[in-house]
Amino acid sequence: MRTKEEYYELVKQIRKIVADPVNQKCPCPKVKCEWHGKCLECVTLHRYYKDHVPNCFQQFINDKLKAVAAVGEMDAIEKEQTPPEYWDYVRERDKKDNEIM
Repeated sequence: MRTKEEYYELVKQIRKIVADPVNQKCPCPKVKCEWHGKCLECVTLHRYYKDHVPNCFQQFINDKLKAVAAVGEMDAIEKEQTPPEYWDYVRERDKKDNEIM
């Protein structure tokens, strides 16, 4: 177990990581998503629906799962991603709905 001093040094390191603007950029490849760059809102929705993890978390989780699956001589297959065109459609529909109102 860490000592209090080791833990304090870890917290200081984490604070530096969090404060760095490079680490604050949304890493999600779904740039058309309404919640891209709004990570708190995105994670909130994923926690609420509990159907899958945010896209920006999927790659590192999938890499770890593939390694575990390989131990059991299994294959892990990633599910199909939602096409970016769907977000274009959402924006078009939003625009039409707002024009009607």
